Amino acid sequence: MYKTYNNIWQRLGAFLGPILITIFICFKFTDPNFSWLAFLYWIHLPLVMIHETEEYILSPIGFEKFANYYTVLSKDPPEEDSPLSPAYKLFVNMSIWIWAVLGALLVTVLPWVGMGLIFFQLLINGIQHTIIFQIKKPGYNPGFLTTWLVLNPFCVVTIFYAYYAHALNSLDWLLALILGVGFIGILLLKTTSKRKEE
Repeated sequence: MYKTYNNIWQRLGAFLGPILITIFICFKFTDPNFSWLAFLYWIHLPLVMIHETEEYILSPIGFEKFANYYTVLSKDPPEEDSPLSPAYKLFVNMSIWIWAVLGALLVTVLPWVGMGLIFFQLLINGIQHTIIFQIKKPGYNPGFLTTWLVLNPFCVVTIFYAYYAHALNSLDWLLALILGVGFIGILLLKTTSKRKEE
C-alpha cells in the first residue's frame, strides 16, 4: 500500500515541480502584492519536488536503497526496508510538502513556520548529501546534485533575503531554528530506533 502511495506522489512531484515553479514566477511578476518572502516560501515546494525526483526517479540506485545499504545509517547487515521503509518515506516527504504549504500560507502571520523548513532543509539535506553520505560511499548519491546546486543556494538566498528585509524578528528566527532542528531531532530518533530494531 505504502509503495503505491509513494509511486503516486513521486510521479506527481516530477510532473508538478516545473509547472509550479513557472506558475509562481508568473504570479511574482504580475501580482504586486506577492511578496518576495511569500514567493520564496511557495517556490520551495516545487524545488523539493525536483530534488525528490532526482532522489527517487532519476537516480539509477534510488534514495531508498542507497540510504538502507550505503550510509552510516544502514544496518549491519543491510536490510531492504530499514531504516527507510516505504511508510517512513511517505511520512517524511509528505510532512515536508505539508510544511512547505503551511509555511507559505502563514508567511504574513507566522513567518517562522516557513523559515523553519528552510533551516531544516539546509541542515538535513545540505549536510546529509554533501557530508554524511560521503563517509561510507564517497561521490554521487541520489539527490546530491539538486542539493548542491539548487537547495543549498536557495536556502542561503532565502535566509539572506529574510534577514536583509527584516522579515522576521528575533523571536521568529529563534522559533524557526527550534522548529527546523526539532524536526531533525525527531527524525534522527526515529531513524535510530528503526536501525536498532531486530
